[in-house]
Amino acid sequence: MGLVSRVIEGEGIPTVTLAMERGVVAPRVAFVPFPYNFPMGEPGEKRRHEEVAIAALGLLHELREPGEVVLPFRWRR
Repeated sequence: MGLVSRVIEGEGIPTVTLAMERGVVAPRVAFVPFPYNFPMGEPGEKRRHEEVAIAALGLLHELREPGEVVLPFRWRR
């Protein structure tokens, strides 16, 4: 996703990449401490999915320069 994000950003469109591991190379990275394949949270938790999406999209306004932010969520299981 980092390569795709950089190409899109090169066209002037900001992006945010959700990552489940640290050190992902992309313009704006929202790190979520969740297991692989669950970047929005546990299955069936619609409210958590919305919270993660809103927090990640908020980085479009918060991060004016490339960077990684750890989102304040925890895996509950």
